[in-house]
Amino acid sequence: MDHKKPISYETALLFHLSDIDYFTRSVQWSCQQILAKQHTLIIFTTGCGTLTIDDNPYVVAQGKIFLLPPDSVMDFSDIDKHHYSFYKISFTTIQLQQQVPSTYKESLFSNLIEYPIYPYARLIRLAEELYKTHLNPIKQQSLLYECLSVLFDYQLQKDHTFDASKAVEQTIEYLHEHFQMPLTVKQLASLAHVAQWQYSTIFQTLTGKKPLDYLTELRLEHAQVLLQQTNEPLKDIAQLVGFNDEYYFNRRFKQIIGIPPKQFARKQKQKVVVQDWTGHEVEIPSSPSRVIYHGETFGDMLIFDIQPIGGDKTAINKSFYRNRVPLVQDVNFPIDFEKSSELNPDLIIFTNADEQQYRVLSEIAPTVTHNSWDTLEKRIALLGQWLGKEQVAQDWLYRFKEKEVMMWQQLQTTLAPGETASVFIFDRGKRLFVMGCTGLSTALYHPYGFQPNHLIKNLIQSGEGYEEIPLNLMPAYAGDRIFLLFSDNLESRLATEALINSSLWKSLPAVKKGNFYLVDARKWNYSDAYTREKLLGALPRLIGY
Repeated sequence: MDHKKPISYETALLFHLSDIDYFTRSVQWSCQQILAKQHTLIIFTTGCGTLTIDDNPYVVAQGKIFLLPPDSVMDFSDIDKHHYSFYKISFTTIQLQQQVPSTYKESLFSNLIEYPIYPYARLIRLAEELYKTHLNPIKQQSLLYECLSVLFDYQLQKDHTFDASKAVEQTIEYLHEHFQMPLTVKQLASLAHVAQWQYSTIFQTLTGKKPLDYLTELRLEHAQVLLQQTNEPLKDIAQLVGFNDEYYFNRRFKQIIGIPPKQFARKQKQKVVVQDWTGHEVEIPSSPSRVIYHGETFGDMLIFDIQPIGGDKTAINKSFYRNRVPLVQDVNFPIDFEKSSELNPDLIIFTNADEQQYRVLSEIAPTVTHNSWDTLEKRIALLGQWLGKEQVAQDWLYRFKEKEVMMWQQLQTTLAPGETASVFIFDRGKRLFVMGCTGLSTALYHPYGFQPNHLIKNLIQSGEGYEEIPLNLMPAYAGDRIFLLFSDNLESRLATEALINSSLWKSLPAVKKGNFYLVDARKWNYSDAYTREKLLGALPRLIGY
């Protein structure tokens, strides 16, 4: 979508403060979503978790700053409610470069939402002053302009900041190669040629973790490999991964992994025999910790207390959970056997029935095939069994089903009984597909929700994720409501635009009634647990509830 070019706020815009709130854990508030009716500045003084803005996720931490245009929706449900505090500053923007001044609703300085400003202490101090001077409107206006000036200055300096970010990224690679060495933040900042205070802030923005916390987790990952694969004394393992003190190693291991290293080693050496999707009987660790998950339902793993070490990074970087898995390594698509081997996994979960690839992977580590087109309930239950997390799986499914039923009951006033829905996408060029038991469609079909028509029902019952159809058969598959996905492939997007302008599209009953929705496939055409949970909040907004 094209955006208007940002204009110079100094000569073309006026700002008027509407409201300032300060939210903290000491203030009880039950609202998980907030609609920003005006331009809104969010400044976190503390925080932990993910803030979703218009269905895009952003990591929350101290000093995180977000500037939202009007009509943006903020979802706070993934922020730790016991560890947050932030200022919310709302203001009206008036455009002067008109014959009659009018309200300006576009982005102010750029299309950015998140502003990684260093140092952020000045902006936090200004917000605090602004909050305290509620009885002095003139002073408040002056402080508001000073806050916005900080953002404007950032825009002028962002090229330099980008270079600093790249330098910090290179030191993250250095950490992965030299984690055994006695490293300090000062040394890392020096390598990046960045001031120490700036280095830590940029590092946390990139990874969601402080540098030394990141280094500790990296060392413990390698310690887990050694504990599984060797019988070396704990003192030697601690030194091999960069800990000089065995007792400190023990304490940090238990604190982060959850059990002492000796208990972890015993547990990892226990084995269970499971049967996978394609019929292999495989001996796997009873509680695997170094898992490669290769498939489009990678988000299923995020409900368990396990961070996969490998996956398809290209797909992950487009997802909602990209900031949730900062340590995951790329094993490409199709899967790269050499990279997978280098990660020393203790379990590989492979959502593919290719027997030739399976044989190669099973030489690297115990490998199980997994049907990513199976129902969410079956997938999560099976993963719980393989990961030694059966209770976690049951608890999550129970909570999800409760929330899902509540959502559909909420929509009953909007939907007609027995309404059907269908999902289409142009992909791989100009080829048209109707979705079956994968992607967005899995969230639509529910006893209290939409139903598939008979053709799509047959597709789902046969276990097919999707089916390619000729364009002239689209009316036969079209439901009472149509969800048309658009991909990031240029040829596919042009085919989508051509369809929307065609007489065939305009003749469809759902289109005539306005019951059609254009949906970004990069965000929503996934059926994993994490995305499905996000859709519980997004779907009502999508259909205009």
